[in-house]
Amino acid sequence: MLRSRLFIIGAILYVLSVWFTAPPLSSPTDLIITVSEGTGLHELSLELKQDKVIRFPFWFRVATIVLGGEHNLKAGQYLMSYPQNVFSVAWRVLHGDHDIETVKLTIPEGFTVKQIALLFDERFTHFDHESFVALAPEGYLFPDTYFVPVTATASSTIKLLHDNFVRQVLSIWPEVVTSGKTLEDMITMASILEAEVLNKEDREIVSGILWKRLSIGMPLQVDSEPSTYESIGLPERPLNNPGLVSIRAALHPTSTSYLYFLTDKDGNPHYAKTFDEHKANKAKYLNK
Repeated sequence: MLRSRLFIIGAILYVLSVWFTAPPLSSPTDLIITVSEGTGLHELSLELKQDKVIRFPFWFRVATIVLGGEHNLKAGQYLMSYPQNVFSVAWRVLHGDHDIETVKLTIPEGFTVKQIALLFDERFTHFDHESFVALAPEGYLFPDTYFVPVTATASSTIKLLHDNFVRQVLSIWPEVVTSGKTLEDMITMASILEAEVLNKEDREIVSGILWKRLSIGMPLQVDSEPSTYESIGLPERPLNNPGLVSIRAALHPTSTSYLYFLTDKDGNPHYAKTFDEHKANKAKYLNK
């Protein structure tokens, strides 16, 4: 009698474990899911539930912890070619088993949306260049090294790069808030710094010069954007996609007595306090 009861209890527990860990009955096939860099286990479990990859987020979290821990999630895109239980999905995410061929792409700091699009060659058969250029938000795609699946589309690539931008900005968000300036202004200024000068120290100095010009109602007059010679204020949108060094320089300008600068043919900046000094620098460094 006791054995029968234990058998029944064991059978019930087995059925329940299969039910809780099995994929949903409506689980799609040939689905590509994206695990973004820095995504937490709780957030990922809810996303997988929404995508109908798993049935119960709790049991996915349990499986992930049992198999290796919540801090070992591997970012990237994963092809779910058929329904899989939570242990299989967790193992794949922990070991980076993407089941998709990926290409290592490095997006340099200061690349424009159009320049980024050109990095996607014939290997990316699903990538629509025109859609990417039309839809991608200039300034808000983070320059970095990515492992991009060959199945990447314009929209999935925008999400990948923009999600990384959001994570990077969140790390300095308190500094943005205390700066008293909008994120949009910061990114636009950072894009100018990215285009105008090469190193951190000079970007901070030029940042101070350009913010000073804005504060006194003077045109920015930067070569990277011709319209700034005629209109007062920042350009309507970022010029490119700046990196974190330029964003930080826009946030933390160096205060100097300079009001003018120029960059010579070797990329070296030269500063001036007065317009006469600036004209002398132009004659010395640009009119050779």
